[in-house]
Amino acid sequence: MATKTIYSTAYRRLVTQLRETREAVGLSQTALAATLGWPQQRLSAVEAGARRLDVMEFLHLTGALGLSPEAAIQLAVPKAGASTRSRQVPKKG
Repeated sequence: MATKTIYSTAYRRLVTQLRETREAVGLSQTALAATLGWPQQRLSAVEAGARRLDVMEFLHLTGALGLSPEAAIQLAVPKAGASTRSRQVPKKG
């Protein structure tokens, strides 16, 4: 059985980077949650790794932090030159 992504090192790194970005722009959890229309507890659970973000929540959160969609994706993917390579799916036919 596959391990859920919420427990992965990559996900933990992502939420850490999101928290660090929030702190760097000078927003409290309460202020950011209010901007998003979320309860502060939801943002706290995300940053603690107890709640997984869906794609739309991720885009709204990163947008509220002032990140472009491209910059947001860069938080979630390994940097160029990392040891992880993209898997190529063979063409059918």
